[in-house]
Amino acid sequence: MSHKATNWLADINPKDLTNAEFRILFVLCDCHNPSAGCFPKQSYIMAKTGRGSSSVNDALTGLEGKGFIRREQRTNPKTGKREATRYILGFEMDGAQEPSPNSGDGRRGSKPEQTGAPTPNSGDGSISGFSADPSPVFGQNHLRKTGVVYKEEPVKEPVKEPCAADAPHKSEFDFDGFVAEFSAAYPRMGLPEATENALRAALGEGADPAEILAGARAYAVEQDGNAPRYVKLSENWIAEKRWRQHVTTPKAQADQSEVLAYWAKEILEAKPHMRGRVSPSMARECLSAGLVTEQDCRQVGVSL
Repeated sequence: MSHKATNWLADINPKDLTNAEFRILFVLCDCHNPSAGCFPKQSYIMAKTGRGSSSVNDALTGLEGKGFIRREQRTNPKTGKREATRYILGFEMDGAQEPSPNSGDGRRGSKPEQTGAPTPNSGDGSISGFSADPSPVFGQNHLRKTGVVYKEEPVKEPVKEPCAADAPHKSEFDFDGFVAEFSAAYPRMGLPEATENALRAALGEGADPAEILAGARAYAVEQDGNAPRYVKLSENWIAEKRWRQHVTTPKAQADQSEVLAYWAKEILEAKPHMRGRVSPSMARECLSAGLVTEQDCRQVGVSL
């Protein structure tokens, strides 16, 4: 990590960044080289932060929107293949880089205009009408008023980016309220701290809070009447991403008959491991559909 990147990161107000944005910005600063730039692959960022692709992309988009970074997509001009993305950090976008003594430009406009005679040493004098000294490397690097240009290194104009203070801020997510709502919906809460950590990790990976809550409510209905020992603890249910099984989609509604057929088959086979796994509500649906009998349900431990 370069000194400039370290100092710049330390001066950022923590309130301006989400947890994911800070962790990813820390990795970018750690990869920054003052002379070469910053070119980490996304797989490296994911490995260092422990976050998924969706979470990393969201955080990078947030950082770019707030003006902390700028991404430049690069393509190899010879092969046409896409190369690693260059990440330009905020302190590199503050202004144009000052020309160095060895770059062939020196400082422009730093002395008043004059029309002096040619010097004894160079024999040229000041072609442009300004007294800027020829650089130590390229003594003939001047721009003539006649329009004749001696080749000089192009100066890349800085691109103005919005600063963090001007960037739009999204309303803060009410995590405590979300946890309270989840706790009220889920049928068997485990350790509060473990549950909160699991929820934070799920949201950090890009999970939709509404889908998690909907899944918790659906799971509570599914497990209605089951003994607590057959219901997963909340932290385990979240870690296994079980809410995805209860996300309502048009396809899931259209395949309800397949769901009933699956559970009816499990009930009819009456395997020992199915005892206690079939919820009374699911058994009643299979019974209403005429797929099983009450006796079949009793064989797998379901009392109607």
